[in-house]
Amino acid sequence: MLSKKVAVIADDDKETLRILVDTLEADGFEVALAMDTQHALSLIRKVNPVLVVSEIGKANYDGLLLFETYKKDYPYLNNFKMVILTNNNEEKYEISSFESGIDDYLIKPLRKNAFKMRIVRYLNEENPVVHVVPEKQFQIRDLHFNLLNKTIYKLPEKKQIPIQSKTFEILFFLASNNDRIFSREALIKAVWAPSRKVSPRSIDVHILKIRQLLGENYVKTIKGVGYLFVK
Repeated sequence: MLSKKVAVIADDDKETLRILVDTLEADGFEVALAMDTQHALSLIRKVNPVLVVSEIGKANYDGLLLFETYKKDYPYLNNFKMVILTNNNEEKYEISSFESGIDDYLIKPLRKNAFKMRIVRYLNEENPVVHVVPEKQFQIRDLHFNLLNKTIYKLPEKKQIPIQSKTFEILFFLASNNDRIFSREALIKAVWAPSRKVSPRSIDVHILKIRQLLGENYVKTIKGVGYLFVK
């Protein structure tokens, strides 16, 4: 199973499963079906997927809980694209998902051809951070960045800081360009692929997460302009 790209699906809607499995397998995926959220976490540890699709807000399937647990308990695992696919159109779930760092939020019924295009986008998004500093390691102040697996350590005790992929990319981009102030729009352009539509509010959420993880004295708000990493 590990020889191919793998997708984990956490859902029990038969029609949705049929469409997802057919579409993903036609695109060369191995598909692992989860019986519930805990089983999905177990599969993620076992098969190291590149894509996870889950329902949200259900007793047995909660993609938000799945993703938050993954970030908290398994920060050493490779990052994957996390997609919510749901019948639930309550805005609070959509907002919570994006604030958590989930990559996409789709409402059922699944549109097969559009989803095919999304798969291409999920797997081909460029990570602009790699082009900024080609080295595999980067260190500034008491922070050590590992660019291969997107992990960050606090020195000198080398304590790993649990951080979500996009939050890592924003922090690294600011840290590696620490002589410049970046607006929200500039950060979106630097970190996300051009095809992604990202709200400037998302940047504020990620900056808040950085401050919660590291403290207030790493990223400074320049009122009316943007954000600056403090050397």
